Amino acid sequence: MKLTSRENEIVEFLRKEPLISQDELALHFGISRSSIAVHISNLMKKGIILGKGYVFNKKVSVVIVGQVFLEVSVHGELDNTLIDMKYSGFAAEVSKALAGYGVKAKLITVIGNDVLGSNIVNDLKAKEVDIANIYRHPEKRTCRKIVSDKGLCLVEGYSAKDFQQAIEAREWVASNCDWLVVEPEFQEAIVRKLPSREDQSPCLCGCWFVDGEIPAFLGRCDLLALGVNDFQKYDLYLQKGRKLVEDGTQNCIITDGSNSAVLINNQGVSDFPLPPNQSFNSQTGMHYFLAGLVYGLSVGYPIRQAIRIASGTANAGGEKH
Repeated sequence: MKLTSRENEIVEFLRKEPLISQDELALHFGISRSSIAVHISNLMKKGIILGKGYVFNKKVSVVIVGQVFLEVSVHGELDNTLIDMKYSGFAAEVSKALAGYGVKAKLITVIGNDVLGSNIVNDLKAKEVDIANIYRHPEKRTCRKIVSDKGLCLVEGYSAKDFQQAIEAREWVASNCDWLVVEPEFQEAIVRKLPSREDQSPCLCGCWFVDGEIPAFLGRCDLLALGVNDFQKYDLYLQKGRKLVEDGTQNCIITDGSNSAVLINNQGVSDFPLPPNQSFNSQTGMHYFLAGLVYGLSVGYPIRQAIRIASGTANAGGEKH
């Protein structure tokens, strides 16, 4: 949620005069006290002000590692075909979702040094995503992906080595942030690079759709969002979640995207019903859910509110994409 021009003006003034009263603020800006109260309330909802006394939220550093590509989707039959194109990929969609909340995330990805790559970079920049750490491949084109209703999936992209080189070249950025959000495909490689758990290490954030065994390396994630089709295997999922927490995960959240989310951590197990009209696809929308969690927790919301923000983010992401 971006700030309005008036909200930005108020924030800048409050940083200089944190003890000013709302009456004085209203006089300074030439508006009513009730209008100031509404602006302050909105700033608190957006996580910019954490409470009374104008305690400001510390800006945190978020780094996202993952793919960005042009997705060409084909729908329908030969005599009734629809072809859609969009800039997509885990990294693009998560960074845009966070940018929508005013978080300027740093993006680590690989894009070709071509016109398509430049268009994608410009699109990300327009969304206020930090593009300084994008690697422009000198020889290969920007990744393209074709998907169809019938399950066809063709990818013209980069090798694991291409991404590994890009990540290694930006290892300092990935290791020196507050929140590190990593696409499932690269989580194992990132885990190998990160040092043993230390206080100064970033909060490693990941997501996964559970359709079988859960990879052991996910136990290194500090914040882990797991999607499931339903909770018919509730006890089994609790068992898996507890094992991840034993391995080091601080917060494991399991959701079916429609009814509830289950939080598992060292304090135990808590069930949170998802808000009505905020359902999402727990297989394709978990990265949006994770983005909402990262935003909510990074600005200081309690876990219950962060989960509500996450489900809303996933629901909105699914509608927009």
